[in-house]
Amino acid sequence: MPEPMPQPDQPEVSRRPDKILVFLHDMADTPLTWQDQVGALPEGWRPLTPWLRGMKPIDKEDFDLQAAADALSVIPLEHGVESFAICGVGLGAAVALRCAADSPQMVSGLVLVNPLVAPPGAILKMQKAALRMTPRSRLAAQNLDKDHLLAAMDMLATLDLGDAPEQVDCPTLVISSTAQPATGKLAAELAARMRSAGTLALPGLPQHQADPQAFNGAIVDFLGRLDGSPGDDD
Repeated sequence: MPEPMPQPDQPEVSRRPDKILVFLHDMADTPLTWQDQVGALPEGWRPLTPWLRGMKPIDKEDFDLQAAADALSVIPLEHGVESFAICGVGLGAAVALRCAADSPQMVSGLVLVNPLVAPPGAILKMQKAALRMTPRSRLAAQNLDKDHLLAAMDMLATLDLGDAPEQVDCPTLVISSTAQPATGKLAAELAARMRSAGTLALPGLPQHQADPQAFNGAIVDFLGRLDGSPGDDD
């Protein structure tokens, strides 16, 4: 009986890297704030939840907006992708906007939640005074560093986005809160300065924690539009 012919080796099919959505936390928060979002992304998308550079307790340097945005430039090389999308809340939204303005070819989409466009000076001053009175041990128990927080507040006092919104050319969703109607006006003003931006108001504050289901649904819809159609990963 003739022996079976050996089968030729099948060429390996290299697996295409997942698309990446980077979640950026707010000033007085940590990457754990996104725990309800990381498992809710559609197929083909992978979450990253880095610390904002200068906000991690062990970081030697204090927060700087430009440095935090520049730190994201290593993501394509580290994860084998050409570009990535970003979802940022508060301070994280400001970093996301700066990154997309500086490197438009690297950022494929933006979700800006309660972006810090023009923080009220009086409120910021009150918050800073309250922070100075907060014991370091209490902040450390929340994995927060007092000096980094104070430095971030100093940056917010002089925050000027310049023409960054006009430099962003990727699809963008600006999310405001129905709990604070004033954020809707700020969101509309920011979106009007961008080339391809829409707005959405969601309940609660912060929205991703107050109503994770509604927030996650908005993220899934937005990523579907980046893909071309929901469920299409090509």
